[in-house]
Parts: sequence; C-alpha cells; structure tokens
Amino acid sequence: MKVEKAIIKNFMPFYKEVPVDLQTNSDSPLILMGAKNDRGKTAFFTAMRFCLYGFEGGNTLKSEKRRQAINRKAAVEGLDEASVTLEFSHNQNIYEIERVIEFDQVDDPDDRNWKSCHVTVKKPSVSEGKEIVINQAPNEDPAKKYNRFINGILPESASDFFFFDGEELDRYAGSYNDSEADVRTAIETVLGIREIQNAIQDLRDEGKDYYQDEWKDKAEDVEELQDLSEDISSVQSDIEAKKTEKDSAQTELRQKEKRRHQIGDELAEASGVATKQDRVNEIAEEIGDSAQDDSLKGKLDEKRGARRELHSRLGPLMIGIGAKHGVENYDVSIVSGMEDTIEYLLDRDDCLCGADIDEDAEETLENTLEKLRKDEMSTISELQGFASDHLECLTSGDYPENLNVSQAKSEYVSIQEDIEGLAEDINDLEDEKETLEEEIEEATVTAEEAESLQETKETLDEEIGGLKNTIETLDEDLEELEEKKRKLEQTVNSMEAADEEEQRYRTLMKLSDECADAWEKIRDRYVETQRESVEKHASNIFQELTNKNDVYEGLTISKDYKLDVKTISGNRDIEEQNPSKGARQIIAYSFIAGLNKFTAREAPVIIDTPIGRLDPEHKQNLIEYFPNFRDQVVILYQPGELDEEDIKQMGDNISSHLEIHQRENDPESSEVSSIESETDLKRVLAK
Repeated sequence: MKVEKAIIKNFMPFYKEVPVDLQTNSDSPLILMGAKNDRGKTAFFTAMRFCLYGFEGGNTLKSEKRRQAINRKAAVEGLDEASVTLEFSHNQNIYEIERVIEFDQVDDPDDRNWKSCHVTVKKPSVSEGKEIVINQAPNEDPAKKYNRFINGILPESASDFFFFDGEELDRYAGSYNDSEADVRTAIETVLGIREIQNAIQDLRDEGKDYYQDEWKDKAEDVEELQDLSEDISSVQSDIEAKKTEKDSAQTELRQKEKRRHQIGDELAEASGVATKQDRVNEIAEEIGDSAQDDSLKGKLDEKRGARRELHSRLGPLMIGIGAKHGVENYDVSIVSGMEDTIEYLLDRDDCLCGADIDEDAEETLENTLEKLRKDEMSTISELQGFASDHLECLTSGDYPENLNVSQAKSEYVSIQEDIEGLAEDINDLEDEKETLEEEIEEATVTAEEAESLQETKETLDEEIGGLKNTIETLDEDLEELEEKKRKLEQTVNSMEAADEEEQRYRTLMKLSDECADAWEKIRDRYVETQRESVEKHASNIFQELTNKNDVYEGLTISKDYKLDVKTISGNRDIEEQNPSKGARQIIAYSFIAGLNKFTAREAPVIIDTPIGRLDPEHKQNLIEYFPNFRDQVVILYQPGELDEEDIKQMGDNISSHLEIHQRENDPESSEVSSIESETDLKRVLAK
C-alpha cells in the first residue's frame, strides 16, 4: 500500500476540499509536514486513520467523534458532508477509499450533528471513470465485506505500528503494566501470526462445529444431542459476552493507566514547584528582618551596632590623646583669645581704657595680629604632625601603655569581617530566592492544579484497581465457562455412533482438532524464528539510535515476550534500568523498526510528533534513520522539533515539504500547501 493522494473535505479544521499530494519515489521516501499548534497536524493524522478504519470506541464515543469531526463553518453553511479520501496503490492496483459523514445545516456550530456515515471503495473502470467495488452505505454491502478488504491490506490491529504518535511509543518500553502483552500482540499482528491463530480458531470452532452439526443429524438420540447443542451454544454465547466485556475493560484499563502515567509526570513537575516554594519560604525566614535576633538581618544589625559602639569608643580615644598633648604643650586658648581682642579693637576708634586709637596704635595692633596668626599656623601644623604620628601609632600598634587600643582594633576588624560576610550571605540568598521565584512563575502546573491532579490520580488508582479486579473475575468466569463447554463437548463426543456416516463425521471432528494442534506447533516455531529475527534487527537499530553505546549493547525479546535492554553488565529489565522518556522512545522506535523489517504488510509509516522528548544526539540519530523505515514515511512535526540543519541533513531523501497553515482571512480553518521558499521554511520552523 502506497498512498498517492489525500483529499480532506470539511473535516475538523479543513474547510471545503483540501488536496494533499503524498507521492514519493524510492530515492526520496520522506514527506515532511510542519504545523504550529492547533493548525491541524493531529487532525491530518486522525483523518488518515478515520478514512481507513473509522473511529474507535463504543457507539456513544463514535457518535461524539463523528459530530466533532464536522467542520464548524461547513455545518453552518450546510455543505452536507465531511469526508476523507485516500488514493493508493496496492499489488499493482489503484484503489480509492472514501469515508463520508453526512450532516444537516445548523445555525449554531455547537449544535452540529451527523446523520449517517459510510465508506466506499473504488478502482479504475475497464471503460472510463471508476467503478465502486464496495459500498458500505445503508442497505448496501455489509461491514464484513469492507473489513475483509482492509484486513487484506493493513488490519486495524496492525495499524498502530505504521500510524503512530512518537510521544506515545513508550507503551512498548515498559511504561505500562501490560507492555509484555503489547509486545506479543505487536509481533503476532504485524508478522502475520494472528492469521495463523485465526486459522487455528476456525479449525477448533467453525470447522469442528460444522462436522459436529453434520454428525448430530446422523446420531440416534437426536433430541438429547439437540439439548446438548443448545447448551453448548448458550455457553459459547456466554463466553463471547465475557470476552467482549473483558476486551472493553482492558481497553478502559489501558486508557486510565496512560492518563495516570501522564498525571504522574505532571505531579512530578508540581512536586518540583512545591520544593522550590519551600526553599523560597526557608530563605525568607533565614534572611528575616531587623526585629528577629536569630535572622541574618537581625545578626547584621547587631554587628553594625557593635561597630558603632567601637566608633564611639575609638573616636574620643584619639581626640583625647590629641587634646591632652595640646593642653600640655600649647596655650592655644590664650592665643585664640588675643586674636579676638585685637580684631575687636581694630574695629573701634578708642581703646578699652578710653584712649584714642591713632594710626600708630592701629599699625602696632595689626603687626601684633599678624605675628599671632603666624604663631597659630605654626601651632596648627605641629598639631597636624602630632595627629599623623598618632595615626601611625594606631596602625603600628605602638600605643601608650595605659591605652587598650590594640584590643579595640582587633575587635573592630573582626566585627567588620562579620558584617561583610553577613551582607554577602544575604545578597546570595536574595539572588537564589529571585531565581526560584522566576522558575515558580514559569511553571506550567500550579499548587492548586497539583492538588486537583492528586485527587484525579487517587480516583484513577481506585478505578484501575476495580478494573483489574473485574478482569480477574472475568478470567475466572471464562475459565469456568470453557471448562463447562469442554465437558459438554466430551459428553457429545462420548455418545455412541449410530452408523458409519456418524463415525465419519466423528473422525472429521477429531481431525479438525489434530489439524489445529499441528498449526499451533507450526505457529510456535514460526513465532520463535520471527522473534529472534525481530530481536536481532531491533537490537542493531537500537545501537544506531542510542546515545549510550558505552552502556547499551542492544535489545532482547525473551520467550515470554519481555522486551529488555542488553547492557555491558548483562540483560536488564527496562523498569530496572529506568531509562529516560527519550531513551524509552528510542527503544520503541527500534522495536517498531525491527517489526517493519520482517512484516509482510506494505504500508506507509506516518509519525505524529516524531522527536518529542529526544535529546540532540538521539534526534540526529533518528533523523539519519528515518529514510530506512519504509518506502514512504510521512513526518508530522511542530515548531522546535526540526531546524534548518535537520532539513539539510535529510536533503535528497525528501520528496516534498508541506505546511499545514491557517486559511487566508479565516483563522478557524486550515489548508495544506508546499514550502517553496526560505521565508516559508523559516516561518514553519520558528518556535
């Protein structure tokens, strides 16, 4: 199966007809399709699966999905139908599958609803145009006819290994409790082992039942056989009902476990936020304020107070030394008083004694004042020299014997160092607090949301526990019913044959069982052979993709279908090794690559969000491997997953590079177009 073209019409954000050319050649198997969030990347992925298989789920869920798939604008305009058409080649034939959802016009797009849904399969006519080979419309071909057709190409049970979301692959890498069952189902489905199993089941049930029916017609005690047959049919109906109930419970269990896993990741992030908030509170308490004696700010203020006290002690101490020396050696106050008196007399006409101050007396006073000032300057200079000597004294520690300046100096130096250390600690803590507060602000999960998530997780835990109990009970019921059926069949088989014809049918019933036994042995041998082949190829791919070749030596798939990693110290359970999410994604990619190598299915690989959580080295390794996946690989990526260097690296392997973008002047609708220029490319790649 190789898809040539898709036409999406009024489906999700795609308004009216949106054609998408998906042709590739053997040298260029890649198609890149970029889109920003909410532009239709996942909608395109959904459209591909919808066209082939319709929507999954029970009737209620299917109905809601069909309703939501109708384009809102098309519903208001009354465009009648939403559809997805795939044109593809398979076994040298060209087919066209079209799946349609019909709807009526509404005034409010929220009121839109579907009225019918059907699928048709066409192929080129011998004459002109196309002829319908399957029409699953009401009163036309039954669903069984289409199911046989699509199962011959790519069964829905195998489609998960060709159409997948890169971020959800870790189900094959130990993230879920039923991962071993998933691995077994993957191998059996993709490699065609399920067909062998179905043949065995047909031999045991339908084939045997047919011969049993023929035999019953020949049996002597028809009435008793009829009662036994009805009992067996009733038990078989009960078995089928229990299996259906179990399948539904297992599907619901996987969904809830997946949601619980997602919530666990979100709670882990919220836990980190809470830890950071606790640290912020701890820092705030540690810094405190001046009123808290045991806080850093309180201690800082205490040290500053001690320093002020030393200032008050050292200041008067130095002044006292200088003053003592001045009093002992200079009559400064007398000199200062004489200057004031002469300046006073020079402003007067007569002396204090009453005599006139003539020019001679005034000249004498001025000369005396000048001499006093010269003497005063000399005194000041001497005092400055003295002060300098005392500063040197303080610096050298050579103090007068009766002064304890050395102790005061040491105490001052110690206090100053404490002040500087406390100030630096406070500054560092405030920087740390600011950084943590910014990280808390940027967190995607708040404390309130975390509380709600925790409640949801607890509810899910209870529901998961209930589902597991339900499944366990159903298994017990099935075991009892199978045993009851076996005993009834033994009773039927033990009845005496009426004639030779009856014996012949009895032999054929036995032969059906023996053939089924033989096929089971063939299946087991084939499974083992294919398991080893898948393991070897997946292991080689894993070594190409991993960024830890010094740790990992490959993958192993055990006989009980357990997927383990092979390390330098031996095989280890994935959960025991506990690789990162990105590493789990690489393990799953390797496993799927191994399956694709040996599958008999021919189908494109369509990957949504291929890079996801991968680190740069894993990313580059995967980009190098993409062209080897299949003959046609469609990669749906979002901004940030790929850059210009990645596009250049894929180079000639790219057949076309497309963009899903907003329709011009219509923000609610999307369309698909080719990326033709560097400007287009930069726009698509921009985060």
